[in-house]
Amino acid sequence: MTDPHAALKAHCQSRLDREAAEHPSGHQNVHARRYLLPRKGRSPIEAAIIVKPDSKLQIWCEADGVDLSRVSGLQPEKRLGSETYSTVGASGNVLYGRHSALKTFDRLHRGDALRFVPETIGEVDRILDMLANRGAP
Repeated sequence: MTDPHAALKAHCQSRLDREAAEHPSGHQNVHARRYLLPRKGRSPIEAAIIVKPDSKLQIWCEADGVDLSRVSGLQPEKRLGSETYSTVGASGNVLYGRHSALKTFDRLHRGDALRFVPETIGEVDRILDMLANRGAP
């Protein structure tokens, strides 16, 4: 069986591999890749892509300083930092509440976050350009 989302994930990963630095915590082997994406006029933004086989591409990033007016129509899910570690599981343990690959980030771990689930290469490009605070290539 082939992954119907493979081309979209490969495009996003290829762009980030060219344009961003690998986060100091490194990439996960299969499910996620962690980056520091340079931003024009600002410090780098922490970003992760979830590339788990047979799942949709997810782009997670810090919410701070992101100009959502540049990606109208994509409607990212905003995840407040206060939600992390706020839910108790059935066995009484505290649950993280986000993808576990985000735990190794300095700011994205507990800070306000955005989660995009793009459907097209054009949407991926718009999101990455907006995160880098620059116009389209």
